[in-house]
Order: sequence, then structure tokens, then C-alpha cells
Amino acid sequence: MSTYAEVISANPSYSARRYTRRLPYAIIAPAIGGLAIILLFFFAPWFSTGEPATLASAASLKGPVDVSALTLGTNTVNFTQLITNNDGSASHNVSDSYSFPLIWAIPVVGLIQIVLALLVLKERVLTRVLGLAIRLSFLAAVVFELIFFVSSYFLAFVHIKDANGQIATFPVSGFWLSLLITVVTTTMALVVMPDLKWCWTLSVNDMVREVRMSELRASNANAG
Repeated sequence: MSTYAEVISANPSYSARRYTRRLPYAIIAPAIGGLAIILLFFFAPWFSTGEPATLASAASLKGPVDVSALTLGTNTVNFTQLITNNDGSASHNVSDSYSFPLIWAIPVVGLIQIVLALLVLKERVLTRVLGLAIRLSFLAAVVFELIFFVSSYFLAFVHIKDANGQIATFPVSGFWLSLLITVVTTTMALVVMPDLKWCWTLSVNDMVREVRMSELRASNANAG
């Protein structure tokens, strides 16, 4: 495959100039997306749990408890709630736990995105393989984030919920910011990459045409 220096650097065409202007976006999108979800994974809360303030058992609860993604991935969050029987005859404690080891896939995807951005920066050519890998990395990020969303809402402390306990479980700022950044950077990449491919193709055609014209001029000069 032709290199950036061969196709773009010495090419004065509009397609080559457009490729040069648009290429940074294909590097920035996965780089920012990957770096952001890694930082949010380690430094922002992703999950929150608590009891409604109307419950008598919530008297000692000091508001919702925020849990980091690192904690969810490496430890188990335990919770016990006092639940009254449906007939009101008695109460009993129900204990449950929640963890989500699969959440480690999110920073791994972020690291892969950073590596892909560095490869594009090094080569300055968005090859078919790199383009596909970047698209798949964004798809993987969205899929793992949505899996966590479903798990945190519906599968966390399911035994307490099945026993008619009232406990709120939901994703918080770390997750929402990660999802927002992933959607924004995915959109940026999906908009830019097809245009880059088209500009590269036109630039290659311009280069080939220029080479042929140079050969033709040289041939005419020798003939004269």
C-alpha cells in the first residue's frame, strides 16, 4: 500500500489537502474516547444503591451509596434489608450481594482505542484494517456499557427485590459520562472515516495521473 508521503505530502490536489485536515479527527476520536473511559473507570462512581427514605429500615441510611467501577470489578458489594412479610405478621433480614467483573472489559476497550489512535498517528494512513478495528472498538464500548446498564438496573440485589424489598439500584455519573463520550466520539469517527477513505482514493488517483502525465511529457520530450 502507498504511504502517506507518497500520496499526500507531495500531492497538491484538493483531496490530499482535505485528507490532511480530516485525519486528526480520526486520531482524536478513539484517543479521547479511550482515555476518557479509562479515567472515568478509575476516578468516578458508576453505581449507586440505597433504600427509599420512607422505609423504617432506612433510618440509619445516610443517602445512596456510590460505588466505583473498580470496586464493582474487584470486590462484592453487600447489602442487608429488613423486609416485612406481606401479611405484616413479621419481619426478616434479607442479605444480597452484587459485583460486575465484566466491567473490566470497558477500560480494556479504552486501552485498545488509544493503541489504535497511536497506530493511525504513526502511519497517518487509515487502512481498511485500522478503520474496521476502530469501528469494532466503539461497538464493543457501547455494548459493554449497555450490558452494565441493564445489570445495574435489573440484576443488582435481585434477591432483595424478589422478596419485595425496596432498594434502588442505578448507574451514576461515571457510567453516564462514559456513555456520552462514547456516543460523541463514535459519531465523530463514523462521520470522518468514510470521507477519509474517499479522499485517500481520490489522492491516489491524482498521484497516478500525475505520474502518467510526467511519463508522457518525458516521452514527448525524448521523441522531440
